[in-house]
Amino acid sequence: MKSLKQFFKIIGFEAAVWISALLYLAFVHHPGETHFTICPIGNLGFDFCPGCGLGNSISYIFNGEYIQSFQSHPLGIFALAVLLFRIIYLIKYNRRKHGKHISTNAFS
Repeated sequence: MKSLKQFFKIIGFEAAVWISALLYLAFVHHPGETHFTICPIGNLGFDFCPGCGLGNSISYIFNGEYIQSFQSHPLGIFALAVLLFRIIYLIKYNRRKHGKHISTNAFS
């Protein structure tokens, strides 16, 4: 339990949110399918939302559909790179702040 708590301290809340969002886009979200959305622009009936376009673009990247990704939003690859850089930065920062060693021994 202690090592799990230490692990989550090193990941940090913000990095966990970004990792969860990317996992959702990689494995759950399917661009082009209609689904419930909390997007206010989409709920107002507009066809294009820059935020939704980025999400679709990143999802297309994870599926290997790079042309559709660029058509969905030209900055999708850049946004994915920024998110990955931010995740790595946060984990490195939290690791320095909370300790470099995570015990993998179940009895410690």
